[in-house]
Amino acid sequence: MELDEMLFGVPAKVLPSITHLPPLSIGLLPHQEEAVRFVLEKGSAYLALDMGLGKTATAISVIAAAKTVGESPALVIVPPSLRHTWQEEIKKFAPFLTVEVLKGMKTHKLKPADVYIIGDATVDAWTQLPTEDPFTLIGKIKTLVVDEAHREKTPSSSRTRAVIRLASTITNYRVLMSGTPTPNGRNQEMGSQLDILGDDAWAAIGGKGKFYTYYCPVLRDDNGKLNKFGKRANNDSLGLNAAMIENFMMRKRRFEVLDLPSKGRTSIHIEGQGKAVKDYLLAEESLVAYLAGEGKDWRAAARNEALVKLTTMRKLAGVCKAKGIIDRTKELLNDTLPKGHGVFIVAEHHDLMDKLRIGLEKYGVVAFNGLMDDEEKKDAVKAFTSGKARVLVGQIMSVGVGLTLHGDGINHHVLVAQLPWSPAALMQAEDRLHRIGQTNDVDVEICVASINGSWTIDERLWAILENKAFSSGEIIDGKGEFLLEEVQDGIIDSYR
Repeated sequence: MELDEMLFGVPAKVLPSITHLPPLSIGLLPHQEEAVRFVLEKGSAYLALDMGLGKTATAISVIAAAKTVGESPALVIVPPSLRHTWQEEIKKFAPFLTVEVLKGMKTHKLKPADVYIIGDATVDAWTQLPTEDPFTLIGKIKTLVVDEAHREKTPSSSRTRAVIRLASTITNYRVLMSGTPTPNGRNQEMGSQLDILGDDAWAAIGGKGKFYTYYCPVLRDDNGKLNKFGKRANNDSLGLNAAMIENFMMRKRRFEVLDLPSKGRTSIHIEGQGKAVKDYLLAEESLVAYLAGEGKDWRAAARNEALVKLTTMRKLAGVCKAKGIIDRTKELLNDTLPKGHGVFIVAEHHDLMDKLRIGLEKYGVVAFNGLMDDEEKKDAVKAFTSGKARVLVGQIMSVGVGLTLHGDGINHHVLVAQLPWSPAALMQAEDRLHRIGQTNDVDVEICVASINGSWTIDERLWAILENKAFSSGEIIDGKGEFLLEEVQDGIIDSYR
C-alpha cells in the first residue's frame, strides 16, 4: 500500500519519518478515518464527534500512528469509570500496543508502556513531582488524549491545571474529545480546553485577549459596572464556532454519518407513594416560604440555599416513585420486551437506587455507580450486556460517559428514574444504548413524579428540558445559551 494511502492523505511534513500505519484489528468506519486524518494533519485537534460515533477507536488509531514516528508513549486521561473500558478497547483494536493503567502512586510505578491510562481525578498527583522522579509524567509523555474533555472546563480545578501543565510539555499530538464540549452552553467553557490544545489553537481564534473580551466578556449591570458574581456573557458564538471548526475542531453529528435505529422519548407519570410524599410536600412548603421571605433578596447565597432545598425535593421525588418504577420495570420485563432483553434505569441518588436494586433483585439486577471500583463496574457491564442481568441501575454521572450497554441490541429500553439538571447529562446516559452496534429502536421513558395538589419538581424540570429541545451543544453548533443555570433559575422562578 502506498504511503499516502496508509496515512489517509496526511502530508509528509507532519510525520516525515512514517512508513506505514499498523493495521488495527477492526477496521475504522469512513468518518473515523476522516477524523484520524484530521488529527494527524493538525497535530493538536478537538474531536467534537457526537456520542456513539467511535471517538475511542479513532484516538487509538492516532496513538498507533504516533508510535511509528517516535511520538510514544501516549497518555490517555479519562473519567475514572472509563479506565477499564479504554484498556479493553485498546486490546480489541490494537493489541500490539502495551498498556499500563495508572491508579494510586503508592502501588503503581511508571513502567515502560506504549499507552498509559489515568483517571482525571489523580492526574494532578502524577504531574506534581519533579521531572527526575521516576513516577512523574512530566517530560515522559509524547502524545496526549483527553477523553470527555469538557470535564476540564473549570480553570480553577486542580485536575484542569494539571492537564494544562502536562499538555504544555507535549510538542505534537494533543487530542481532546467530547460530544458536548460546552455542556452548560457557555463560550467561556472552552477557555481551559483551549489552554490544553495550546498556542496554535489560541491563535486560530484571535488569541486569549479576543476570547475573553469579545467572545465571553464579563457581564455588566445597567450602570456599566462589572457584575458582582464575575459571570461572563456569550458573544458571537457563531463566529467562535466557525473559527474553531475551520482550524482545529472536527464536529460530526450522528445523523450525518450513521444510519442508527431511531430514539424516542416519552414521559410517564408515576404516582408518589409512602412517607416520602409527605416529606416532599413539607420540603416544597419550606422552599416556597424561603423564596417569599429571606430568599427573595436574590444574592448568590440565596440562590445556593434554594438549590440545596431543590436537591432535597428531587431526592424525595425520586424515593416516592420507587414502587411505581419497580412496577413499570416488571411490566416491561414480563410482558413487553422480548425474552432476555433488559432495561437500563438511570437515577442519581443512592436512596432510590438501593430501593430499585432490592425491588428488582430476582431479575439479576446490577448497579453502576461512583462507589464501585473498576472491577465491579466491569462485571456489571458484562452481566448486563450478556443478558445475565436484565436490569442495570446506573448513577447518571457515573454511567453517562464512554460505555456501550446495548449488548448488540438486547438492551434498548431506558427508564429515567430521576432527571438531571443538565440536558447533556441525560443525552449522555440515553446514548449508552443508542450508539454503534444497536440493532433496535431505543425507547426512553421519563418517569415523572405525580403528587395530588402539587406541580412537582419533576413536572417543572421536564417541561423546561422539553422546551430547551435538549440543545446542550448549542455553542459548538453556533447558538449558545447558559443551559444549566437557565434550567435551575427557571425552576426556582416557578416557585416564586
